[in-house]
Amino acid sequence: MSNTMSDTRRYTVLLSDLTAQRIQQYAQDLRADRDQPGARLADVLGSAGAPDHLVPMLQALFLTRKPQIFAESAVCGDGSDWSLRELGLLGDISVAMPVQVHDDGTHRQPNIHAEPLEATLLFTPGALLDNGNYCAPADWNEVVRDNALHGPGFVQLYERRLLPVLLHADQEAARRGRRALITVPGLGCGQFAGEFKGQIEPHLIAALKALLHKHAARLTHVALVRFDPYRSTPDSQDQFGATMLRVRALQDHPDTPQLCAPRDYEEAGDDFSDCDLFSVVAWDHVSWPGNDFYGGSRSTDDGVKAAATTAMHQMTGVEGQYDTRRFMYRPPAEFTNWEAVIKKNGLCFTVTAAQVCVHPLD
Repeated sequence: MSNTMSDTRRYTVLLSDLTAQRIQQYAQDLRADRDQPGARLADVLGSAGAPDHLVPMLQALFLTRKPQIFAESAVCGDGSDWSLRELGLLGDISVAMPVQVHDDGTHRQPNIHAEPLEATLLFTPGALLDNGNYCAPADWNEVVRDNALHGPGFVQLYERRLLPVLLHADQEAARRGRRALITVPGLGCGQFAGEFKGQIEPHLIAALKALLHKHAARLTHVALVRFDPYRSTPDSQDQFGATMLRVRALQDHPDTPQLCAPRDYEEAGDDFSDCDLFSVVAWDHVSWPGNDFYGGSRSTDDGVKAAATTAMHQMTGVEGQYDTRRFMYRPPAEFTNWEAVIKKNGLCFTVTAAQVCVHPLD
């Protein structure tokens, strides 16, 4: 088996043109000694220094990632592992992955689909506002002002992170002659929120509204963006061009978690029979897609959606099987978990030019 995962194009790397420019500027600054890499990137680059093209620099950044790591507690961001600048860049990159979905994404005792659904997972980090090592959190400077959440900063950050994801869903659906139904979890509303836990949801809703209002004309094949934070949040509904934004908190609507068939999300007057499911995953800045589940844990949005789908097959090239008793996509019997698959096969999280898609913000 190859020790890379990029040659079969099992996922697509998504970023904005602004993020691409920032990555290339960082590489230039490293080559000119205007900045210093974090320890992990320094190990990747070695004596060769920073590459002068986008994709090799993206690859170098991706090689600093770990399969399982929790950025809110295990990352310093002071250069001893990653620099704060690197964390910001990594947070602005998403991964889209076509998968088969075996259950509905409920964290415990999920409903198993009679037949697996075809869907696309959209791994996107939320705003990281906590750091367990008493260092500056990765996204603090952008979304916090005077120790309070800063609305314009939220709008700016989530436009960079979510617009490429929504455009990808729109374009994929259009290519198939279909529409996209996109489920969105409480990005950054859990452990990432730190001292602001319980305060993030209204800012994220406002950022989604601003994004959809600004870019409605570019999202002609997105039927529904369904935001369901875990915490009880008032139901709301807004229309932006062809796209409806619905807020339906999981605590208030427990029968419609993130990985249902599109028609299960229908309400009065809806017809989602021509829709394909896309689900945003609350990813981590420095992990691989699936994070918790590499160690076998079906927890957090990332781990649950990896356990419920064939994401591990896409990441490793190794086919597993969904265990209907343990509600998880398990590796072949010789492996205790998916991290063991990675170690035995010497797999790396790499990316090629064919996998990279840069979307303009304007």
